[in-house]
Amino acid sequence: MPPEVPHRDLPATSPASRSWRLAAVPVGAVVAALVLASLARHQLVEPADLTARCDAAAWEGIACTFRTLTIQAFAGQRLGTLALAAAVIATLTRWRALAIAAVAAGSAGLVLYSTLLSAPAVLLAALVLARPAEARR
Repeated sequence: MPPEVPHRDLPATSPASRSWRLAAVPVGAVVAALVLASLARHQLVEPADLTARCDAAAWEGIACTFRTLTIQAFAGQRLGTLALAAAVIATLTRWRALAIAAVAAGSAGLVLYSTLLSAPAVLLAALVLARPAEARR
């Protein structure tokens, strides 16, 4: 028989450290979405020289293609619709990962001119993320 290894108890994590870990993922997703949406807005959508060049040929070149795709994401509230649909489904199913995606998409929509549906999506998804730890089981 192999020698018995003494059992070590793993240190218990405090509720504060568990709360911090639970908040880190949604905050990181929102920050990443805001940074990417801000870059898209200020580097692809708003520059006048890129607008003039891409208005003539929307799909010519990589910059115009990305610009056109970015504009199509928020035209007609598409980004806000996606965020709100994800938030509603996350609310009904209590699925945390979908709520994180909804908050991130809604945050990007707020930066990218899709505020009508993105604002309620962020609030609804944040409610899913803010429920008490006891209810998460």
